[in-house]
Amino acid sequence: MSVVSRAKLGRWAVVVAVAAVLVAIASVVGALGPRGGTVDASRLRALVLASDKAPYQGVVRSAGSLALPQLPNLGDLTALFAGTTAMRAWYAAPDRYRVATLTTAGERDVYKFPDAEYTWDYGSAMLTKLVGDPAVRLPRAGDLLPPELARRILRLAPGDAASALPGRRIAGVAASGVRITPADPATTIGRVDVWADPSTGLPLQVEITARGQQAPIVTSEFQEVEQTAPVLTPPKPAPAVGFSVTSAPDLAQALGASGRARLPDTLDGRPVRDARLGGIRGAALYGTGLASFAVVALPRDVGGELAEAASKAGAATTRPESGEVVQLSITPLSLAVVRPQSGRRAYLLAGSVTPSVLTAAGAELARPVRSVR
Repeated sequence: MSVVSRAKLGRWAVVVAVAAVLVAIASVVGALGPRGGTVDASRLRALVLASDKAPYQGVVRSAGSLALPQLPNLGDLTALFAGTTAMRAWYAAPDRYRVATLTTAGERDVYKFPDAEYTWDYGSAMLTKLVGDPAVRLPRAGDLLPPELARRILRLAPGDAASALPGRRIAGVAASGVRITPADPATTIGRVDVWADPSTGLPLQVEITARGQQAPIVTSEFQEVEQTAPVLTPPKPAPAVGFSVTSAPDLAQALGASGRARLPDTLDGRPVRDARLGGIRGAALYGTGLASFAVVALPRDVGGELAEAASKAGAATTRPESGEVVQLSITPLSLAVVRPQSGRRAYLLAGSVTPSVLTAAGAELARPVRSVR
């Protein structure tokens, strides 16, 4: 069994906060044909949230227009949220599914089973078995499937207003729609629109639009769908196919000394929502609903690497009394790297909040003396 190097995992710590927020973003256009009817918005939201038991098979197209810069170790993430992704999915249960990402060069599959996860790369003819369940991982194509995306967003915004939308015909299904409108002015998300099968709650299309914009920033929609349970079996390596077994990366261990950081109970007046994001000490989620942002404590050298890359991408730098805050806005995402004047740590902040929120939070983190849990 190969072991992922601690040095490589240390680099992954850079994107934990981004992953925590970016996994919750998407959008698309209507289809021709008879439209679905309008149903009670609260009822449809409840159906969507309970749809993780609904099986399906289908073809999905997602597209994103986030102008993400080329940040360290974020090449695949940039392509995912700044381009078009074609997928085929087979979903039987939350712990039993297969997602194939289709490209001109071939296909990359993720298989999930109760005891393990597999990735199959057709281009390199390599099958990898991942043992264990990482607390936090990078976003991947399957996170943009309409059912996954819709449920994640609705779980983030349980108290935001829901209103009914006109129905649409999506992949042959007469779908009903619900719009979630965030109430907190600090969020950069203007609205989230979800269309789902009104009988099963299966989300078929998701649109997310940034505040002040008309066009969605990411789109996800079924092109074809069948609501039947697929038959799934673990892949087996064939002759001449490479095979490896890898332990799930332990990001808590990868954070090293930064994983021992104690973060404040509040930042910019916003209470901590999850004090150990993904089970990791030194990573936390602040705020409520879609006006949330994540904070991850990083080794100082890793923070410096990220700050340099963000500066090259056009980030603005402010210097509060006791440190430096490098801030980058990528509508609707705000990012900030905080480097206190002294100490071994830096901090990465990311969220769908206005830049002023991260500026204030960053200034608090830069102070040498802070209230801690």
